[in-house]
Amino acid sequence: PYTVPAELAEHLDFVGGLHRFPAERTAVSRAAEATKDVGAARAMFHLGVTPSVLRQRYNLTARDVGVLPNNSQACAQFLEQYFHQADLAEFMQLFGSSFAHRTQVDKVVGHQGHGKAGLEASLDVEYIMSTGANVSTWVFSNSGRHESQEPFLAWLLLLSNMSALPWVHSVSYGDDEDSLSLAYMERVNAEFMKAAARGLTILFASGDDGAGCRHVHSGNHTFRPSFPASSYYNIGGRASPYLAALSDNYWVVTNRIPLPWVSGTSASTPVVAGMLALINDRRLQRGLAPLGF
Repeated sequence: PYTVPAELAEHLDFVGGLHRFPAERTAVSRAAEATKDVGAARAMFHLGVTPSVLRQRYNLTARDVGVLPNNSQACAQFLEQYFHQADLAEFMQLFGSSFAHRTQVDKVVGHQGHGKAGLEASLDVEYIMSTGANVSTWVFSNSGRHESQEPFLAWLLLLSNMSALPWVHSVSYGDDEDSLSLAYMERVNAEFMKAAARGLTILFASGDDGAGCRHVHSGNHTFRPSFPASSYYNIGGRASPYLAALSDNYWVVTNRIPLPWVSGTSASTPVVAGMLALINDRRLQRGLAPLGF
């Protein structure tokens, strides 16, 4: 609480800027004060997200890495996005000194373009291999388009026709749900159910606008969720996203250049996927099945 002189009180509604008073301070030595100021500056200035930041935030120690050869994880790439093995190697050299890791993707399924690396593709591969450290990693490179958008069905049919697959798949792509036909989405959903029956875990980026919004001239705006992130939802309501993780200001190496401030659910999706791959590793060590759907 605060007080003002009585002759002013009738002229005031409130005094602003006093919601939180500064904490009381006691005299300290100049050396201690200097150290305190440096700590405060570090707390205020954000240098970006790196694998070490993620591993500290989510309590991953140097021992939290994959150890089994039969464990695996994967990223799917679309829209002519490609990664470069050299970018991954440089990324791990810069940011992977505190944990055991791999510097190469073990298998690429599909065509890898020979042009410039895509920022999205670089982000996905580098961060699934940072949290899912030392886990065998595949990349599914999907060329072509479905109605100018990602050929999700072609990718899922490829998975359905492969006998051996990674247990966890991370996908940082999606389309506005209302831009796709109901028949197409139902067919894609059928393939998701097949994948779930096989014990696969598939994660999709939810999009960077939450539930999204479709503005219409009548003023009756509606939510505009992203598909396939909107698949398998609770019929009594929706939740977007189901899981959340750090997604802002990531460092990425693409075309041999370290770039800061890359953000979006495209970043958090492979991070969570890598964590699930580590959980699978622990389960497989104990003779248990992978997490699955």
